[in-house]
Amino acid sequence: MKMFCPYCEKEHKVEIIEQDEIITVRGENFKAKALYYRCPETGEEFETSDSPHDPYAEAYKQYREKHHLLTAEEIREFRHEFVLTQKELADLLGFGTVTLSRYENGALQDEVHDNLLQLIMHYPENFLKQIERNPDAIDEDKKVRLVAILEGKRGTRDTTLKCVERKLSAIEPSIFNGFRRFNIEKFMGVVEFFCSQVKIFPTKLNKLLFYTDYFHYKKYSTSITGSSYAHATYGPVPDDYKMILALMEEELSALQSEEITEPYTGEVLKAFTVEHVNTLENDEKETLRTIVDSLGKLSSTALSKLSHSEKAYKETVNGKLITYEYADSLKGISTLL
Repeated sequence: MKMFCPYCEKEHKVEIIEQDEIITVRGENFKAKALYYRCPETGEEFETSDSPHDPYAEAYKQYREKHHLLTAEEIREFRHEFVLTQKELADLLGFGTVTLSRYENGALQDEVHDNLLQLIMHYPENFLKQIERNPDAIDEDKKVRLVAILEGKRGTRDTTLKCVERKLSAIEPSIFNGFRRFNIEKFMGVVEFFCSQVKIFPTKLNKLLFYTDYFHYKKYSTSITGSSYAHATYGPVPDDYKMILALMEEELSALQSEEITEPYTGEVLKAFTVEHVNTLENDEKETLRTIVDSLGKLSSTALSKLSHSEKAYKETVNGKLITYEYADSLKGISTLL
């Protein structure tokens, strides 16, 4: 293959080099193939801006697949399906046109934005809600047409909540979910219980959920919610927890997130109902009371620090599931039995 070499400044045949590289994406490492060219005269390797293979695009693709994010093509196709401009869709969703343009051109999207996109893409009722919330985002004629299309689609699909429940409960009982299928009613019951008992930030809620399920598993050989927990930056988190919390807030009106500035700046979760707490057995409620009494007064920072000291966290890597076998070694619950 003939190319211009920037080192010897000549055009001649070059050697094509393919090798695997480790690309870090949001703190996670992915192996991607990189393509280089080697000059036969100088031995120097170089790459070009028009290379047919982009290792970063490949790493982003792997990240999207791992975290179930939409592709740029899926976002574009969705917008074209409803004949919306980038500005119209961005205004409906509440984020900038430039941001949406970047996503459609391959930039890795914010996961909160991705959740919102998936909610309106797959469920017409959520798209209709966005139109109601942002009535000035599109002109009246287009709005009438769009509402008619979405009303026609609504009713032919299941609710978002049922879809999430079906997906997670399909996972077979194993050591990674505490030998229990995921139970969305119990998960919501545990969330409602904690949010009604203590002032709670999402980070703190995730840690209390983790210690609750693992403590119950240690005592009864089964978890409460059937959740799988993954190693994340601020400690263990339940799989798909962002989606479930969003649904509890947006679809069920069971939760409210509120921004506070004192004593810390952040988002506090409050429960509007505790109806799902009734789905919990007496021993499960006792576990919740034990966790609240022992860990409920700790701050988000203290709970994160505690979870980082656990063997379960130290011996796993970012994004990987944490086996319930670690329940026996957790410091945060070792003194509770």
